[in-house]
Amino acid sequence: MTYGFIGLGHQGTPMAERMIGAGLRPWLWARRSEVLDRYADADAELAATPAQVAAEADVISLYMYDADATDAVLWGPDGIMSAARAGTVLAIHATVGPAYVQDLAARVATHGVHVVDAPVSGGPAAAEGKLLVIVAGDEEPRARCTPMFETYAGRVVHVGGVGAAQAAKLINNSLMTAITGLVFDAFDLGTALGIEQDGLADVLGSGSAANPSVPVYAAIGAEEFSIRAWPTLHKDVALVESLDLPATQLVDVARATIADMEIRRADYVASRSTT
Repeated sequence: MTYGFIGLGHQGTPMAERMIGAGLRPWLWARRSEVLDRYADADAELAATPAQVAAEADVISLYMYDADATDAVLWGPDGIMSAARAGTVLAIHATVGPAYVQDLAARVATHGVHVVDAPVSGGPAAAEGKLLVIVAGDEEPRARCTPMFETYAGRVVHVGGVGAAQAAKLINNSLMTAITGLVFDAFDLGTALGIEQDGLADVLGSGSAANPSVPVYAAIGAEEFSIRAWPTLHKDVALVESLDLPATQLVDVARATIADMEIRRADYVASRSTT
């Protein structure tokens, strides 16, 4: 079985490198030639177009930023679907929403192509074999992805039919966003009460409120975290808001956190412009 990987961004790059290290010799494509230049001496095949990846690979991982970017690689000029063979499996790693992957599965099914809904969680560091891969879809296409997933996943969790993995990822990211906002508030409250910040970080990172957002805050602060994380979290919370869901505190707090991040980003930019 042959594999392909498209989407060599900050998260996709270590994933593709794990595939290379495991000897899967993936077919790679990137919009910018300088990205592929890094793999000139690697045990990988470099494609001129997405269509060439489709012509050569049985299983193709796609890790684009959003649905529009994914569609462009699939259906654009020299796109994957111009050359995909019946039986090809598309593993969609990006967080693009349940409706998109369900619609995509229906569109490509007319070509005999399968979709595995497979968003990931954990960040670039976790791609060194510790990622959570959330999977949904039919068993046979999922099984064909297993050798690839095993190179960069610490856990692979099946959650249902196509769309269910996207929904689970959106819930995960909404909860993480909401927790992050509460961590911001906790440190702001600590400052108002005169608590030494390093000590508070130790308390919150070691006690019953411990969660992954505390050490991140302690390391880089709310403003830097907002600069780095807002683009992705803003997109994902917006996807949650687009769903027909009952009102929940989770979504309310996540939405409020995104608004807070926007203010912190603006304040950071303003402070940089005056220095």
